[in-house]
Amino acid sequence: MRNIKATKIILMVFAGLVLSYSVYAYTVFYGTPWGKQQNKKLMQSYITEKYQTGFVLSKVSYNFLSETYQGFAYPNEHSNLLFMIEEDIDSSAGYSDNYPKVMWDSELAASLKEQIKGLFPNLDEGMFKALQIKDKGEFFGPNIPTYEETNISILSTSIPIDIKANWTQLNQKNEIQKMKKLSQFLQQANFPVLMEIRYYQDEMNDQAKVFFITEKGEIIEK
Repeated sequence: MRNIKATKIILMVFAGLVLSYSVYAYTVFYGTPWGKQQNKKLMQSYITEKYQTGFVLSKVSYNFLSETYQGFAYPNEHSNLLFMIEEDIDSSAGYSDNYPKVMWDSELAASLKEQIKGLFPNLDEGMFKALQIKDKGEFFGPNIPTYEETNISILSTSIPIDIKANWTQLNQKNEIQKMKKLSQFLQQANFPVLMEIRYYQDEMNDQAKVFFITEKGEIIEK
């Protein structure tokens, strides 16, 4: 009788251990239901506040490789523009997203592109593309700082404006004024994105002149 009770206890303990391990393994690979729910609310607030428009948050999942929660959303009236939101410790908001890239690659960005081309008619259209910084892997030369030195998250989207011209031979005040107008335009259009204005004659090197317009509209000269 004692042996039967002992066996039952051992089996119950074993079953409890298996259950505990299973729950732990599930949370390691898939996160927790409450974690997903909490991040869903925070992500919804983040994208709505950032872009000042409505979005449908269609899914929240857990990436066990980066140990972060990720969400997928699209604008209310454009379900084809599916983009990703990620937890990001380098962002003051706690999240980053690739909506600017998805938006830029769509027809909805046509008017934005025309406005920018109007300000910088000599830009290189072959380089006028949006990419997340982590995908670019660019370094502009020994005397030009990397993105990290401008406090920009590698998950941020950047769009370059490449102008093949010698900065010292241009009307610099006029160029700075163009950047200010571009900064104001992007803020009014609720399209916060990192813009890079890069002046160089032959190829990008340490002689190039680079300006950044941050997501908040600040113009940084490097």
